[in-house]
Amino acid sequence: MQLIPNQLVELHLDSPGGPQIYRTRVEDVYDDIVVMGAPLERGSVVPIRIGTEVTIQFKRKGPGQEGRFSNRAVVEKRFRTAVPLLQLRLLGDWEKTQERMFVRVPVHIDAVVVPVQESGEELSAQTGLILNLSGGGFLLRSDHPFQIDDEVRISFRLGEDQIVAKAFVARFVPTDAGQDYGFAFLDIPEAMRKVVIQFVFRRQIELAGIAREDIT
Repeated sequence: MQLIPNQLVELHLDSPGGPQIYRTRVEDVYDDIVVMGAPLERGSVVPIRIGTEVTIQFKRKGPGQEGRFSNRAVVEKRFRTAVPLLQLRLLGDWEKTQERMFVRVPVHIDAVVVPVQESGEELSAQTGLILNLSGGGFLLRSDHPFQIDDEVRISFRLGEDQIVAKAFVARFVPTDAGQDYGFAFLDIPEAMRKVVIQFVFRRQIELAGIAREDIT
């Protein structure tokens, strides 16, 4: 298993505020060395110390190679070039990981979506409608012309709880009117994910009750 330049990857690391996930791009690869763009947050470089251990993950598509792969790595160098870079050394072999499968339920939830550029700059807020929801992501109907891998900050309410998370476009879903957008959560606090999963569970029970009423 080999990374290639320009490949998008996720960088998973622990921080005082909890686990964080950043998306970045591979710049160069040789032997067990990977050079990638330093992750950005709101336009600023995320400070990652030399010696920090991280997990690199990426998703590959193709016959016989489809799946999500991960490897541990340690940050060896930082380069303050025009495009800030990190040099990492892989600590083991690439392993195929099991993607978590979450149950999706149909919903109609109003949401506020803020597109985020690669620099971390946020664009104007957009309104959207969540059509289905799971602990892993959601289906969004929006007039904004999203592209695959576009990142957003999304906010919506589930009862008394306000959910705020980062997500990225994972797929297009064709419709009669155009297309909806399948998003995967990129960065969501585990406490908020639990709220989403509990909501989905209650919604499943509600829908099952409605189905039984229709049968009788």
